[in-house]
Amino acid sequence: MAFLCTRVQSPDVDNYKKLAWVMKFICSTRDITLTMDAGDGLKWWVDSSYAVHPDMRRHSGICMTLGKGTTYSASSKQKLNTKSSTEVELVAIDDSMGQILWSRHFLAVQGEHVPTTTIY
Repeated sequence: MAFLCTRVQSPDVDNYKKLAWVMKFICSTRDITLTMDAGDGLKWWVDSSYAVHPDMRRHSGICMTLGKGTTYSASSKQKLNTKSSTEVELVAIDDSMGQILWSRHFLAVQGEHVPTTTIY
């Protein structure tokens, strides 16, 4: 979905087909309920890609799971120009730390035991 949002200004036939598929999927799964269970603990995944946009910017994404399923995910174009793929990964983690710390503190205040968070 995030990728399709980058194509709003100049969509083509393939983008329209992808959007139609996403909308069909959303309509067919609207009755599925979300069950949350903190059994496996809080886990975060952070990843990025180096020089994937026409302006040579990087793209990064984060995903949080709490037990059974994904409870938060985000994807964005990085605002910094970096020199290596290693630096891109560090920028992605730095950009994600605010959300990671907020979610840990939020769960702790709710009374949930939050062990050391591992970022994959």
